[in-house]
Amino acid sequence: MNKIQDRANKQSKYSRPENIFLFLILLIGFLTIFITPPMTMGDEGYHLSRSYNLFSTKSPKSMSNLQVTAKEFKAIGIGTQSKVSPTFYKKLITEKVDLQDDGVKFSIYSKGNNSFGSFDFMHLPSAIGILIARLIYPSLGVMDYGGRIANLICFSLIFYFLIRKNKYAKWSMTLIFMIGGIQKIFSPSYDVVSFLVFSAFVVNLMDLVRIEKIRDVGLKKAIYTTFLICSFYFIKRNYIFAFFALIGLPMLYRPIIDKVRKLRSLGKVFLSIIILGIMSIVCLLLNKKIPIFTIIKKFIENYINVELMGNNAKQLWQVVPTTLPIFVNILFILILFIVMMGELKATWATGTVIIFSLTYLVNWFGIFAGFFIDSASLASSNLQGRYLSPFLFFFVPFVQNLGKKFNFTMSEKSVRRLSVWTIIIISVLYLVVTFYRSYVLKITPTWTNNV
Repeated sequence: MNKIQDRANKQSKYSRPENIFLFLILLIGFLTIFITPPMTMGDEGYHLSRSYNLFSTKSPKSMSNLQVTAKEFKAIGIGTQSKVSPTFYKKLITEKVDLQDDGVKFSIYSKGNNSFGSFDFMHLPSAIGILIARLIYPSLGVMDYGGRIANLICFSLIFYFLIRKNKYAKWSMTLIFMIGGIQKIFSPSYDVVSFLVFSAFVVNLMDLVRIEKIRDVGLKKAIYTTFLICSFYFIKRNYIFAFFALIGLPMLYRPIIDKVRKLRSLGKVFLSIIILGIMSIVCLLLNKKIPIFTIIKKFIENYINVELMGNNAKQLWQVVPTTLPIFVNILFILILFIVMMGELKATWATGTVIIFSLTYLVNWFGIFAGFFIDSASLASSNLQGRYLSPFLFFFVPFVQNLGKKFNFTMSEKSVRRLSVWTIIIISVLYLVVTFYRSYVLKITPTWTNNV
């Protein structure tokens, strides 16, 4: 009897989402790292240069953003009508870079314009991998592989514990970040640290939703929440729109709603007038500095009016890599929402559902506004699906409420199988397409030009 129980416990251990995730991401990750040609995963030149210079005394010219990005452009076929050369990939790996006897000195301070403030913690994991690779064999290709491996290991280990901590949407979270982030997790990109901070924030937020009163929040939970909020200072700025979801915590909005409900009809009307007045004044003042009404108009034209949509706008909801057929993306989103619905029968407060869902829209509009202010003509081109896909996580309460309402049921085994096979099939398909584009068609390997 004990042997049967031990065997059942062992099987249960291996079937846990976090353990399956760790196996899959390491297997798929290492395959992706070495099948994908160096410098071809999108902005790898920029990230390689940034990461290298975190541990540099001389910041050699050969590792400047300008020179490394030029190599990246050649690797992905910019300037050659998207045609690439496998011989050049080999050269990137075998040809050493002149580092001018560069030494090792750690500096986290970030100079110049960027999207993450004065301290570059986001490139730290890849910088460690690139430093080790540089000491082994200082070629751009080898250092790029070093950064990819370091980011993979960093993401895998931390995300493993986040899945364990997540009580409500383990498989949903795994699907969103493994498939939606497949080109970033396995590259030297700073998105890895951003993904980790963002997902930790949302997982913690889902725990806070279950706490009804502020005074019931424990000291450890308060410190951890504060730490996560402060961490947003060091990651990509667009993720700050996740803070909007804080309004959806019942401990914050319920006391206000309770007080409003106690008001008489006249008091409610008076309060509504005051709120509308304040909002109108804020909008008018804001419009003097930022063309808010023009931004809203252009937002509607780009994403609501199909006739005026650009190609990037049409692919805005592409969660899977754009090199895969659109029907794969449609199937993935359907499967994702089925997994969300069947993973757990839970009831979420209406206010939480509304605010969490609106956070996706706030992020979408906020990023578009930022790009529009920076360059109105390129706003819709710069805003791509990768900026929105992490925020799909906020639809978990809405979808789980739907599942509860319609009594949608799936066994734990079915959810696990559906999730695992989805990850495997899409990942294998992506790797096959990447290899085919790289070495058979000899065109840009990992992305398409949608402009």
